[in-house]
Amino acid sequence: MSGMKEHWRWWLLLVAAGTALALWLLRPGDDAWERLQRGGALRVAIDPSFPPFENVDAQGQLVGLDVDLARMIGDELGVPLAFQSIAFDGLVDAVIADKADIVISAFPMDPRLTQDVHFSPPYFEAGLVWVTGDDSTIASADEFINYRVAVEWGSEGDAWARAHGLQIERYDTPSAALQAVATGAAEIALVDAVTAAMQAPPHILVHSPPLVAEPYVIVVSLQSPRLADAIDELVITMQENGRWEALVQPYFNILPPRPLIEAK
Repeated sequence: MSGMKEHWRWWLLLVAAGTALALWLLRPGDDAWERLQRGGALRVAIDPSFPPFENVDAQGQLVGLDVDLARMIGDELGVPLAFQSIAFDGLVDAVIADKADIVISAFPMDPRLTQDVHFSPPYFEAGLVWVTGDDSTIASADEFINYRVAVEWGSEGDAWARAHGLQIERYDTPSAALQAVATGAAEIALVDAVTAAMQAPPHILVHSPPLVAEPYVIVVSLQSPRLADAIDELVITMQENGRWEALVQPYFNILPPRPLIEAK
């Protein structure tokens, strides 16, 4: 009987090993990663029409935060880059159709697309933030009801303030809403994080986390799991080692809120 049990034990081990081998052989390939290992270029889809993230300078060169981020990724992976200028509404399709390996173009994470492409952890938070003077004692959104809130007409901040029954001061531009806080015409401004960081006047404080999140992410093909893992690791690491601040700071008057990376 003991011999029979031993026979079955070895047979089960062989079946398990065979199953593991079959799963390994059937795992998704990663042609993009293999091409990069052979010295191929990382194909980066970008819509160069949204400064300071990406635009074309007077010399016809791509510049911007996203361009710098792509170059940092290329340096870390040890591969050349091939930028591809594509209209924003065609960026995801370019990755799905294998015309590009990744998208780095101020692309907001869209849960509806997670079945089609992979999204990296966020590298920038562009959502709705609240701004006060740097000497303000307002501690949370629960206190907004007691103060005047400056917003741009018809903006997301306007809608948020109306939904929460706040005392609203409306302005023609988000920069005017920020100036209202600086001059004391309002105690709080609700603007997007990009505008807040680029146009904040002196003695202004941008609070975090955002009232409404809009994280920018890198888009990678689902057929490129190894490339996706490598990029995810780089995005996380640059926030841990201080390179995120060095990447972002040159493009803004003040440092924008750090994006929230959720633990996996």
